[in-house]
Amino acid sequence: MSIQSTYRKMPVWLATPAVLLASAVVAMTLASLGAAALDLIFGKFHKPGDLGDAILVVFFVAPSIAVLAFVFCFSILLSWHHTTSWRAPTFAFALGAILVWLWAHDWVGLIPFVPGTVAWLISCWLLHRNPSAHHKHVIEA
Repeated sequence: MSIQSTYRKMPVWLATPAVLLASAVVAMTLASLGAAALDLIFGKFHKPGDLGDAILVVFFVAPSIAVLAFVFCFSILLSWHHTTSWRAPTFAFALGAILVWLWAHDWVGLIPFVPGTVAWLISCWLLHRNPSAHHKHVIEA
């Protein structure tokens, strides 16, 4: 029995919180790695420990990466479990945006939400359901 088959047999009420937790862990890990890498790069160009670079990394780059990774990870993992629609990435983006705004609403403008918005739009486009009419309701010529 593989992990994927066990995951697909999991009930929806248990899979959704598991996906939420896994997506949050992946998003925070990628945000931490991205912020550390950018801080290292900024340390090469500026003096190490510059306050402006730290504010840029912590309040703009890390939330941008976190929302982007959270939306994509949540959408992908949930679609691997069961068929999803535009509601899954919309929920993920709304939750991520609310959490980022609550975390640093005095510091954060709209810039950290741009990558998450792009991830949300791409995920909605990839997960949209093709509307199809039932064959009994089709008018034949």
